[in-house]
Amino acid sequence: MTINVEKSNLTTANYAIKRIHKPTIEEFKQATDSFSQPVIITGKLEEWKAFDSWSIDYLNKVIGDKELDINVSNKNKVFTFDSETGETLSSTKMKFTEFTNWLTQEKNSEQYYYLQQQSIKLVFPELLPDIEIPNYISQKSFMVANIWIGTGGNTTPLHWDAAQNILCQVRGRKRLLLFAPNQTEYLYPHSVDSKAPHLSYVNIDKPDFDKFPKFKQAQSIECVLEAGEMLFMPPFWWHQVYSLDQLNIAVNFWWKAQLKDYFTPQARNFIVKKPLIVLALLLQKPSP
Repeated sequence: MTINVEKSNLTTANYAIKRIHKPTIEEFKQATDSFSQPVIITGKLEEWKAFDSWSIDYLNKVIGDKELDINVSNKNKVFTFDSETGETLSSTKMKFTEFTNWLTQEKNSEQYYYLQQQSIKLVFPELLPDIEIPNYISQKSFMVANIWIGTGGNTTPLHWDAAQNILCQVRGRKRLLLFAPNQTEYLYPHSVDSKAPHLSYVNIDKPDFDKFPKFKQAQSIECVLEAGEMLFMPPFWWHQVYSLDQLNIAVNFWWKAQLKDYFTPQARNFIVKKPLIVLALLLQKPSP
């Protein structure tokens, strides 16, 4: 099943994300302009065991009936956060095999599920031998590897992360809309004092231009990440992510932002209003 995602009337930036095949560390650094521009890497993920083995049958055999927290969305398949708490809006306990059974069935209920941002080391250590940390990531800066499993149509709304990020697409495809940090003034972010300052108030698929008139000036960059590809996203780049195809599995790696990254518009607000958080992020030790 292929999901067609409705496009909004966004202005597209005059910029195409480069695809580079198995770059060396130096080539990666050059292509990303010293880790400041997004780039798609081909050829590396296909070397993972996960790329050949991560079928539903394999995952059921390896993970089994482990009970997990699965995020829930009603009708619209948008998986977002509560700006008051910073937590996802709803989740439920479900055995992994129950979740994968739902993934393979015809969807006739109003509830949709997404196994979202689960630490592989903490939750799925049995899957660690199947993946490889890309050698572009400094070991001393590495933070966490997460797994994402869902179905077509699931959407993670517009947000930014305060870390460097490589998104690795194992099964299915993802469509992404990215906005550079210099577009922040057009994206109506939540207050830096809120629990979710990384979120935008704008529904970019159906923007309310009366409420958010500056959004008309925002310039997006669009890409479709195919299975077997990796997307590097610099810190503080806004992105909205749409899962395509019936089975969608991805792994992402976060590692620390560089000091220069904190001079983006939204990061400057943190430096002024929440300097201790910035210091904690810079000093953070590797986690699971």
